[in-house]
Amino acid sequence: MPLYEYYCPTCATTFEALRPAQQADAPAACPGCQDTASQRILSLFARSVKTSAATMPAMSAAPAAGGCCGGACGCAH
Repeated sequence: MPLYEYYCPTCATTFEALRPAQQADAPAACPGCQDTASQRILSLFARSVKTSAATMPAMSAAPAAGGCCGGACGCAH
């Protein structure tokens, strides 16, 4: 079930609600003031990736191919 973010104009707060996609645009009751005048807002999401030292690629101290574009343009810089 997707997590949606809503704004309550009555108490000027934002809150999240787990709801079926079919109910995404329907007003949700604000947990603070219980008003149902809330509006769904665009929420941004972040993705995190767990890594460990064993899965990280080895980083070398030597620079990669030099120049203005890493050597891919053939300009010999």
